[in-house]
Amino acid sequence: MPRPRREDAQDTRTLALGAARDLLHQYGYLGVSMDAVAERVHVRKASLYHHFPQGKEQLVLLIADEAITEGGEGIAQAIETYSGARQRLIAIATYIFSGTVQIGRVLRDALRFMSKEHQRRVYEQFYRQHYLQILRVMDEGVEKGELRPHDTGRSAWAFLDLASEMGSGGEAPRDAELAAWIVSLMLDGLGNGAAAIKEPDGCHGDPACSGLPELADVADPVSRS
Repeated sequence: MPRPRREDAQDTRTLALGAARDLLHQYGYLGVSMDAVAERVHVRKASLYHHFPQGKEQLVLLIADEAITEGGEGIAQAIETYSGARQRLIAIATYIFSGTVQIGRVLRDALRFMSKEHQRRVYEQFYRQHYLQILRVMDEGVEKGELRPHDTGRSAWAFLDLASEMGSGGEAPRDAELAAWIVSLMLDGLGNGAAAIKEPDGCHGDPACSGLPELADVADPVSRS
């Protein structure tokens, strides 16, 4: 039997990745199978294993790699295009919303079913290409006096979580207005001037120092009555 031409093999690989991506979006990790991908691409399952010998986990890893790399490039472009922490964060959140499907949420669900090694690989790639860029925006904002000194590591994760969750659907339009609202919530808070609780310098969230309520008091108010 003649070997498939390189362009045919590349087409099969590209089509298979596209089919697996669609299945992942529609049904989650458990809905992806080599049988289902082969059926959509109209090839034998053995042909798929020729391209992806590790099966569907390899397919999902490649989808994750592609999505994280593309996302990292989009974040970098937003940072390069705008100056100032606020405008950069709004641009980044708007970019995160731009996808018709929020691949990040889909991949987080898929990772639960994958090996620890592959989970670590995807996490480390996301950490390098997404998180560290957001952290740099936060750190530079503090250095330039645009943001008050704070735990920028936590705020970077909080920003990514908010943008991902609020951009994953619902009735609210996923647009620049929502992005600006998220950034305003993070940078300006909900307090109203003097009415806002201000933590003294050096407290770092310690309730005994800051006057904030203990978690146990908030979680179990009945016990205090």
